[in-house]
Amino acid sequence: MRRSLLLLAGAAVMALPAAAAARPQSYRPAPGFIVVRDGSTDGGVRGSAVATVVVRGFVLGRIAEEGAVQLYHLASSAGSLTAQAAGVDVSRRAVTWHGVPGTEFSGSDFRFRAVAGVWRVVVYGAGVSVYAGGEGRVSLHGSVFSPGTDGQFSFDGGRFVSLPSGVITRRLGEK
Repeated sequence: MRRSLLLLAGAAVMALPAAAAARPQSYRPAPGFIVVRDGSTDGGVRGSAVATVVVRGFVLGRIAEEGAVQLYHLASSAGSLTAQAAGVDVSRRAVTWHGVPGTEFSGSDFRFRAVAGVWRVVVYGAGVSVYAGGEGRVSLHGSVFSPGTDGQFSFDGGRFVSLPSGVITRRLGEK
C-alpha cells in the first residue's frame, strides 16, 4: 500500500509542471517603444494630433517650434505623480478627457515628461519629438499637404520612415 501511494505521489509531482504548461496563458504583448523626430501636421496647435500615446510606461518629448501637449494620468504604479514640462515660453492649464483630469502645456521650445504609471499623452504642433516606451498603443498623423517633410517615426528600433498622411494606430511591441 505504501509503495502504491509513493508511486502515485511521485507521478502527481511529475505531472504538475506539465499541467501548468498546458494551461492557457493570457496573452500580454512585449513592451515596445516609439520614436518620433521633428513631427508636424496640418493646422499646427489647432490641427490634428501628431501623436497620441496611451502607455503603461513613460513618455518623454520636446516641442521645438510651437505646440501643445495634453497629459492624462490614467493609473499609477507608485504614489501620486504629476506630468512635468519645462521651458522659457510654456503655459499650463487644466483639461479634462472623458472625465479624467489632465494638464495641457503649450508654447514653444519646451520639454515634457510623464513617467511611472498609465498615461494618455496627446501632442499637437510642429517640431514635435516623442520617445515613449512600455505597453500600450500609439496613433500617428503627419501632414496631408507636405508629406515627406512632416517628420519621421520608428517602432522598436526599426528604420525611420515619414509620418503617414492619414492616421495609423499600432500597439507598442507588435511586429
